[in-house]
Amino acid sequence: MTEDKPTSENPDVDTQRQAEIDALAAQLASAAAGEPEAAAPRKRASRRVTAKNPTEFTPTESEEAPAAPAAEEAPKRRRSAAAEAKAAAAKAEEEQAASDEVAEASAEASDGGDPAADAPSDAAEPADADADAESTERESSESDVAEGESGEGEQRSGRSRRGRSRNRSGADGNQNGQNGQNGQGAQQSQQGNRRGRGRGPVGDDVEPEILEDDVLIPVAGILDVLDNYAFVRTTGYLPGPTDVYVSLGQVKKYGLRKGDAVVGAIRQPRDGEQPGRQKYNALVKVDSVNGQTAEQSIARVEFAAATPVRATTSLGLSGAVSGLGKGARALVIGETGKTALVAQIAEQVSANQPESHLMVILVSPRPEEITDFRRSVKGEVVVAGLEQTAEDHVTVIDLAVERAKRLVELGIDVTVLIDSITGLGRAHYTLASRPSIEDPAIALPAKRLFAAARAVEEGASLTIIATASEGVAIDRLVASELRGTANAVVQLP
Repeated sequence: MTEDKPTSENPDVDTQRQAEIDALAAQLASAAAGEPEAAAPRKRASRRVTAKNPTEFTPTESEEAPAAPAAEEAPKRRRSAAAEAKAAAAKAEEEQAASDEVAEASAEASDGGDPAADAPSDAAEPADADADAESTERESSESDVAEGESGEGEQRSGRSRRGRSRNRSGADGNQNGQNGQNGQGAQQSQQGNRRGRGRGPVGDDVEPEILEDDVLIPVAGILDVLDNYAFVRTTGYLPGPTDVYVSLGQVKKYGLRKGDAVVGAIRQPRDGEQPGRQKYNALVKVDSVNGQTAEQSIARVEFAAATPVRATTSLGLSGAVSGLGKGARALVIGETGKTALVAQIAEQVSANQPESHLMVILVSPRPEEITDFRRSVKGEVVVAGLEQTAEDHVTVIDLAVERAKRLVELGIDVTVLIDSITGLGRAHYTLASRPSIEDPAIALPAKRLFAAARAVEEGASLTIIATASEGVAIDRLVASELRGTANAVVQLP
C-alpha cells in the first residue's frame, strides 16, 4: 500500500493533523489485515483545518482502497462480538436454569413444595441483554465498542449472580415457609390429639348413652337453667355438691324450664372406673317433669303466654289484708310487726286454701324465726340466710319464684309470702357495678319479681304478699317503685 505524505512543497498544510490522519489510516489497514489494533485515545480534541484548500486533505485513491474494506469489516466485527456475548449469556442462563430446576426438584422431593412458586424472577434478562447490545453498537469509536462489550459482560455476570441469589433465596424462603407451615400444622394436630385424648363426643346437645350393664341411681331436684348449661339442684335452691349436670340437648328434648321438678337417674360408676374430669354426675334419664311425662311437659302452657285477668276470687283472709283476691299483689310497709303478720297470713292461707301451694321466702331472717316458720307453716319455707352472700339471696329468690310459675302452669294456685322484698333490693344494690341510691334500675329486679303475681284465664293464680321497710334510702327506693305495681298497699303503724 502506498501512502502519500505531505511534503514541504505544501507549507500551508497542518503537519500534525496530517500525522493523525496517517495513523488512523494505518490502524484501519492493520485491522483489515488481521493485525491487533492499536489503542486509540478515548478523547480527542477537535482541531480546525488551517489549509487554504480543504480538498488537499481528501484521501487519494491509494488510501481509499484499503479504508473501504476496513470500514465494512468494523460493523461486522461489532455485530459478531455482540452475538457471541448474547450467546454466551444465553448459555449461562440456560445452565443456571437447569441447575435451579434440579435444586427445586430436590427441594420438592424433600419438603413437598410447589415448584411453580419458585419460578425464576429474571425471565426478562435476555431482552435487557439485547437492548444493551444495541446500545453498545451505537458507540462511535472502536475502543468504546470494546470497553462497552467488556462492561456488558460484567453487567450480565452480575445479573446472573443476582438472579441465582434471588432464586436460591426464594427457594430457601419457600422451603422454610413450607417447613414452618408443616411444623405448625403438626403442632396443631398434636395439640388437638392431646386435647381430644380420652374424651368422647363433645357438645352440649349430645344425650348420654345408657348401656345394658349400667346401674342407674335415681335423683330428683329443682332444675336451674343458666346461660350455657343446666343443673338439677338436689339440696334445695342453692348449688350443692350432689347436683346433677343436665345437657342442653336434654333441656330442648324434654322442654325443660327453670324451676321444674325433675326426677331422673344417673349412671353408677363401674368397678375400677376412674372418676372423670367432670365434677358433677350427668343426668342420663328423665322419668318425670313436675309429676308428668315428657310428652305432657312439652304440651303445657307457658306462664308468660297465659292470659292475665283481674283477681276476683277471694283468698278468705282477714285483718289488714282482708279482701285480697287470688292473683293479687299486696305490699305491706312498716318497720315492726311485719314478720308476725306474715306468720298470721300463712296460717290463714293454710286453713282457707288447703288446695293451694303455700311458699314462704325469708330474706335475712333471724335464726329462731326460721325455726318458728318451719314448725308452724304447712307449706314450703325457703330461706336466704344471713350467712349467705347477696348472690345467693338473688339465686334463691329467683329460682323459688320460677318454681311457683311452673306450678301455675300445672293449674295449681300458689301463694308466695316474702319477708322482706327490700332485702332483695339490697342484694341487687350490692351486686351492681356502679350502684346509685337514686337509680331506679336497682329496684327493677324486685319490681319484675313482684309483677309476676297474676290470675290467669286458664284457672290458676299466683299471689304475692311482700313486706317492705323504709328505714334506709335503698329500701325507700324499692318501696316507692313497688307502690305503683301493687294492687293493695298496707301501711303498718
